[in-house]
Amino acid sequence: MDEFLTDQQQAEQVKGWIRENGAFLVAGVVLGLGGLFGWNQWNQYQERKAEEASVVYETFLQAVRTKRLDRAEEGMTTLATGFGASPYADQGRLAMARLYLEQSKPDKAAEYLQQVAATAVSPEFRLIARLRLARVQVLQEKYDLALKTLADPGSKAFAPAFHDVRGDVYYAMGKRAEARSEYEQALNGDVAATVLDKTYVQAKLDDLGGASAVLPGPATGSGAPAAPGPTPGAVAP
Repeated sequence: MDEFLTDQQQAEQVKGWIRENGAFLVAGVVLGLGGLFGWNQWNQYQERKAEEASVVYETFLQAVRTKRLDRAEEGMTTLATGFGASPYADQGRLAMARLYLEQSKPDKAAEYLQQVAATAVSPEFRLIARLRLARVQVLQEKYDLALKTLADPGSKAFAPAFHDVRGDVYYAMGKRAEARSEYEQALNGDVAATVLDKTYVQAKLDDLGGASAVLPGPATGSGAPAAPGPTPGAVAP
């Protein structure tokens, strides 16, 4: 706008611009307010869903604590169908797996753990599920499958726990040297003290003869034979 125009001339220009562009201004304001209203509505909806999920989860947990399997299954169905994208659904599946184990139903427990390991939004939940699934697979005597489940977690924080459970798998297989090596690696991890019961892992290592495990190499025709291991399928104390 020309700064040399009189106030009256400037006012007339503004009025003319509004007459020409008024419809676009009104539409812009309406759209802007509509977007703001829609965003607020979305946030309120999300808050309501989170509150509903929390209430359903608490009811579900009560069924789990009292070992009411039928009620727990109903609650898990509600969590999965109504709040499947929330952490509550994955927490519920982990709880259901534990409940099924307590009910001596390892196959059902494994199903829930496999689902969390494959689909959980949280990487931490996936890794926790893998650790628990491997323990169930040891119970089922599916040792090779357990070792596949315990492949490199890609997480420094979880590495000691994965070594510890691998040690349990090898112990159950009767592979004492491999078990000792895994327990050593578990104890020597940078974060072992924060994620492991080091006293318990050390006790398992001591039971196998202490540190300095040497893994068997290729056969050369010489050297003392390896010490016999426990019966395959035995569970570590």
